[in-house]
Amino acid sequence: MQLDHDKAGDAAAEPSAIVRNLGMIKAAAIIMGVLIIVLTAVVIGTIASRLAKMSAPPETVSLPLPEGATIRAASADDGGFVLIVDGPEGSEIWRLTPDGERQQTIRIVQE
Repeated sequence: MQLDHDKAGDAAAEPSAIVRNLGMIKAAAIIMGVLIIVLTAVVIGTIASRLAKMSAPPETVSLPLPEGATIRAASADDGGFVLIVDGPEGSEIWRLTPDGERQQTIRIVQE
């Protein structure tokens, strides 16, 4: 009877593998949590910087003018540009996007 009692006492005295490695499990969970937070911040920062680059207008815009045309006046804001162009066929008002693409052309004709 004494032997059975000793075996039960030894089994109760020895902790399970989970209990023995509890400190290491806690440390791994904390490290993984910190990595998730850091990597999420990196992903958000990367997406934000790429979106900012996409929405920024180009530094240089080349705009072809018809033969004999000249720009009389120009204006710009966040929505794009407005040019008054004098050409051989008369005056026009060009509305341009920030990229330099023509959105609208208004021809000025005399009646």
